[in-house]
Amino acid sequence: MIPEAPVASMPQLVPEIAPALALKLISETARLLFENGQTTHRVVEDVRLLGSALGYRVDVYPTWDRITVRLDNPDGDKCPESLAAPMRAEVEVTPSGVNMSKVLQTTALIDAVSLGQLAPAKAIEQLKQIEGAPSASTIRFILMAGLGAAALAVIFGVTDGLTLSLVFFSASAGAVFRKIIAHYSKSFLLQPIGAAFLAGAFGAAVQSLGIDVNLQFVEACPCMILVPGAHIINASLDLARNRLNLGIARLVYASLIVLMICLGLFLGLCVGGQTLAQAMGTQSVPIVTDVIAAGVAVAAFGAFFSMPWRILIIPVLIGMSAHAMRWSAIEMGYSAPIGVAVACFFAGLVATPLAHRLKIPFAALAFASVVSMMPGVFLFRMSSALVEIYMNAEKSAPSILPAATAEGITAMVICLAIAFGVIVPKLAIDRYFYENK
Repeated sequence: MIPEAPVASMPQLVPEIAPALALKLISETARLLFENGQTTHRVVEDVRLLGSALGYRVDVYPTWDRITVRLDNPDGDKCPESLAAPMRAEVEVTPSGVNMSKVLQTTALIDAVSLGQLAPAKAIEQLKQIEGAPSASTIRFILMAGLGAAALAVIFGVTDGLTLSLVFFSASAGAVFRKIIAHYSKSFLLQPIGAAFLAGAFGAAVQSLGIDVNLQFVEACPCMILVPGAHIINASLDLARNRLNLGIARLVYASLIVLMICLGLFLGLCVGGQTLAQAMGTQSVPIVTDVIAAGVAVAAFGAFFSMPWRILIIPVLIGMSAHAMRWSAIEMGYSAPIGVAVACFFAGLVATPLAHRLKIPFAALAFASVVSMMPGVFLFRMSSALVEIYMNAEKSAPSILPAATAEGITAMVICLAIAFGVIVPKLAIDRYFYENK
C-alpha cells in the first residue's frame, strides 16, 4: 500500500477574512478535533493547514485542559488584513472523548474551507452542528457492548452458551447504566466505576446462585470493554513525540479510568459478599472462531467510537488479520507478548496510511483493530489477589503474592507490546512518507 502524499501548504482560495473571525474558526476547529480523539500531531497539522488557507500562520499549543492558538502574519506574503501583533485564543477543552464521526466531519469541513467551497462564517455554523451531533445510537451502543464482551470471552476460550449469554446480558446492562449516568453527569469517572460495579454485583449474584458457568469471565469480560485503550495509544504517541506534559496527563487519565474499573468491579463483588471467581479451565478455540470473535470485538469498539458504518469494515478486517497472526504465533510456540507485538506491528503498519487517507483518528482506528489483545483480565486477576492480601493479611496463601506479581507483569508486558507494536510503524511511516516531503 502506497501512502498518500502529504498535504502541502495550500494556496489561499478563500475570500479575505478578518483576523477575529479566522481566529474563532481555527480555535473552534482545533477544539473539536482535540476533544474527539484526533492525535495531537494531526490536530496541529490540520489547524495549520486551515490557517494557511485563510492566509495566516498558526501555532498551536495543546495541553490537557486547553488549547492555545496563536494567529500571525504568514512568512513572506501579506495576509488579507495584516496584523499589527499576533492574536491569541485560549479554548478550554480536555481530550477525554473519542468520536470518529465528528472528526471525519471536521476534517471534511477543513477541506471545504481550504478549497473555497465553504465560507468561514458558514463553517463556524457547521462546527456547532457537528458538535451537537449525536453519538452512535443507543441501541447500537447497548447491543455491541454485549456482543463485544461475549466475543472477548470467546477469545479467552469460553465456548458454553450460558456463560456467553450471561456475559452479554451483564455488558448490555452496563451499557444502559453508562447511558443513564452520562445523562445526569459529565464526570469521566462515574461511567466506568458504575458499569464495573454493576458487572461485579451481577457476577456476585451468579456466584451466590451457584450457577455452573465460567464465573470469572462473567465478572471480568463486561469490564474489559471499558478499558480506555485509545487514550493509552494517544498518550504513548505524545510521549514518543516529546509532548511529555500532555502524554503524562493522558496516561494519568487512562490509569484513573482503569483504577475506577477495578474499584467498581470489586465493590460490586464485595456488596454481593463475593470475590473474583477462580478461573475455570478453558480451551484454545479454532482459528476461524478466534478470528470471527476478534472481528466482533472490533465492531463493538467501532460503535463506542461512533465509527460510521461505511468505515467500520476497515478496522474489522485489520483486527481479524492481526488476530490470525497472533493465534498463529502462539500456536508456533511463541509467547503471548511476542504474538501480540507481531500482530500490533501489522495493525500499525496498515492503520497508519489508512488513517491519513481517510482522515480519521489513528488511535481509535489502531486500538479498535487490536482491542481483542488488551490484557484486562490479567489486571483484574492481579487486583483480586492484592485485595485478598489486604483482607487476609498474614493468613493469605504464600503463593498469592507471586501470582499477583506474575499477573501484573504479564499485563504490563502485553501493554508495552501493544504500544510499541502499534507506534513504531506509525512514527516511521509518518517520518519518511509524510513529514519529510
